[in-house]
Amino acid sequence: MADNDNPLLKTLPPETDYLSYLTILEYNLTADQLPTLHNILQDTTLTANIGWDLVHLLLPLLPASQQCLQDVVRLGNPREVVLKVTELLEGFGEEEEADDQEEPEDIEEASPRKEPGTGSHEEHGDDTKDVENVPDSTIHEGPPKPPSQGVKFTALMEMLSVLHPRIKTKYPSRFLSTSLQAILPAYSLVARTTEATEAVLGFIKALSGTKRPKLPPRKSSARIPTQAIPESAPDPEGQDEALGVDEKGLQSRLLQSFLTYVTEAYMTSTALDEDVPGLAWSSRYQEELHPEKIIPGRRTYGDLFAEEEHLHERDTITGHILSLARDLKLDAEELISTITKPDGLDLDEEQELPTLASDVPLSKTGSIYILATMAASSTFFDAPASLPNLSLVPDFAGILASSLGDSATGSTGAESEPLIDTVLFLGFLIVNAQLTISADDDSDHVFNNVLQRLSLLSANMPSPVLRYHAHLLTSTILHLNPSEHSRLAFIKDTLEHCPFENLKASAIGWLKDEILAAEKIEQGKKDPDAEDPIFATSAALTTLAPFIFPDPDKLMEGQISPDSFATFQANQPFYLAVLNLLYLLLSSATLSSRLHMAEIAKENELPRFLDSLLQASKRFRSSISNDELDGDEHGRNNGFSGMELIEMTVEQAQHALSKVGMKDLDTCTDVLIRHDGMIR
Repeated sequence: MADNDNPLLKTLPPETDYLSYLTILEYNLTADQLPTLHNILQDTTLTANIGWDLVHLLLPLLPASQQCLQDVVRLGNPREVVLKVTELLEGFGEEEEADDQEEPEDIEEASPRKEPGTGSHEEHGDDTKDVENVPDSTIHEGPPKPPSQGVKFTALMEMLSVLHPRIKTKYPSRFLSTSLQAILPAYSLVARTTEATEAVLGFIKALSGTKRPKLPPRKSSARIPTQAIPESAPDPEGQDEALGVDEKGLQSRLLQSFLTYVTEAYMTSTALDEDVPGLAWSSRYQEELHPEKIIPGRRTYGDLFAEEEHLHERDTITGHILSLARDLKLDAEELISTITKPDGLDLDEEQELPTLASDVPLSKTGSIYILATMAASSTFFDAPASLPNLSLVPDFAGILASSLGDSATGSTGAESEPLIDTVLFLGFLIVNAQLTISADDDSDHVFNNVLQRLSLLSANMPSPVLRYHAHLLTSTILHLNPSEHSRLAFIKDTLEHCPFENLKASAIGWLKDEILAAEKIEQGKKDPDAEDPIFATSAALTTLAPFIFPDPDKLMEGQISPDSFATFQANQPFYLAVLNLLYLLLSSATLSSRLHMAEIAKENELPRFLDSLLQASKRFRSSISNDELDGDEHGRNNGFSGMELIEMTVEQAQHALSKVGMKDLDTCTDVLIRHDGMIR
C-alpha cells in the first residue's frame, strides 16, 4: 500500500482531530500496519494525546505490537496510560470468559453447511480428492492465534514498570495504590504462569529502586522479547514540587504489602503436583533431619526440586521474593507481628486510598510464606540465618491460629496444601530448636489448643504426606510438655471426645510413644527411690482403659447391614491401633510385668473383647463373601482386606495374652463366658 493510500497516514492530525483519528486506527489497525504506527508514534505530541487509547488495540496484536506499546510507554501521557492499563487489569479475564461462552455458537456458525441438492463425499469423489490435494497451509489458514492471558499480563506489568517512575506529582502513592489494587485480582488468574510471576516481581523491583540482575532467561514460546527502551519523555503534567509528607514511607509500605499479597497468590497457585505441596518444605526438612529414614532407590524431594524444571523454578522464584523482601526492609519481626495480630483490611478490598504507611496492611498468609522462605534459605541453601528465636508458645501458636481453621468447628485441614506444608515446616523448625516448654497454666491452655489444631489437621488432611507430617509434629509437641499429667489428660480427652476414629487411632500411637519413652527413663534411672513416670506404671493404662477397649457386647449387637458395616470400617484404624498396642505390651515381658497387664486384662475383660472383635470381623467378612452387603466392588474388596488384617492381628494379640499369666487368674473361665452362657 502506497503511503498516500494508507489511511493511518492520510488522516494524521491535523487532517483529523485526535478522537476521529483514534476511530480510524480502531478500524484499520492490523499487524501489517504496526511498523507504520511505530513511525507515527515517534511524534511526542501525537502520542501524548492518543497513546492511552491505543493500549487496548495493541494488546491483542502481541507480540508483534510490543514495539508500539513501548512507544506509548515512553512518549504517552504517563498518568492517562497508567489509568488505562489499570482499567484493563480491572477487567482482566472478562473478555476470555465471554469468548468461552460464545465458543459453541461460533463453532456452529463456522461448521460447513450443505447446500440444497449436494450429496455426500461418496457421490462426489473427485471433489474430495481435490480437497485432499490442497496443501495443509491453505486448509488451516486463519487468523493468528491471540496472545494468552499470561502474555498480555506480562506486557501490562512491563508497561507499569516504566510508567509509574515517569509520573511526577506530589502524591505518586495515589496512582500506585490504584494500580496495585487492580493488579492483584488479575495476577491471581495467571499466577501459575512463570512469566507472569517474573513480570510482577520485576515490577516491584523497578519501583523499589533496586538494581538486581533479572532472573535467568527461560526457554518459552510465550515470553515477550524485551528490548532496551530508549529515554522517555517527561511527564507533560509534571510539577517541580517536593513529595508529600510520608510519601516515601507510604510508597515503600505499599510495595511491602503488595509483595506479601503477590507471594500469597503465587504460593496458592502451586497446587498439589504429584503429591508435592508448594515447596514441600516439611518433607525436605525431614530428609535433612533424618537421612537414615530415606528409602533407598527412591527419589527424594530434594532430588525432585533439583532435577524437575517446574519445581526448581519454585525455588528460584521464592529466592527472588526473599531478595525483594530484604530490599524493601521487610524483616522477620514485622512479619511475625502481622501474623499474630488481629485481622485488618486487605489490600485487594475496595477501600479509600491510604494516606499513612500505618494504614496499609500486610497479608497474613503472604507473611507466613515469606517468613518460611527466610527459614528455608538458611536451612536448605546455607544462606545466613535471618530469623529470630521463635517459641512454640506464643509464636507458633499464633501462626497456627492465623493460618488454620477454627478447631471448634472442625474446619482445620480445608486450607491449601502449600500453606499447610509451610506451617508444618515452621513448626518442625521451632520444635527442633526448643527442647521443652514452660508448664504454667496459661501456656498449658495455649499448648493444648496447638495440639488440637494439629491433631485435627492430621485427621482431616487429604494429602497422606501432609497428614503424616501433622501427626509427627503433634506427637513431637505433645512429648515436649514437661507435665506427664497434662500429656495424659490430652490423650484421654482425645479418646473420650474426638469424633474422628483415625484421630483416636493417633491417640493410641501417642500413648505407645509415651510408654516407650517412660520405659527408657526407667532403664536409665540411677536412683531406685525416684518416683516412676506415670506412663511407666499401670495408672495411665487404667485411666484410659474405658476409652481404649470398646464394650464387647456392642461389637456383636444388631444385624448385619450396610450401616453397621460402614461403622465397623470407620472404626478399623482405631481397632488396629489398639491391637498393635496390646501386642506390644503383652509380648514384652518387661512392659507386661511393669504395667501389670494380667490385672488390666482381667479388669477390662480383654479375652472377651478380643474374641468379640474377631467374631464381628468374621461375620462381616462372611457377609461380603456371600454378597449380602450392598455397595461398590472397590469398597467391598477394601473391607474384605481390612477384616483379614484385623483377624490376623487379633490372633497375634490372643497368643501374646495367653502368655502373660492368665492361667493364674481365678476367673479365667468366667471371663471367656458371655452373659448369655455361650462360650466364645
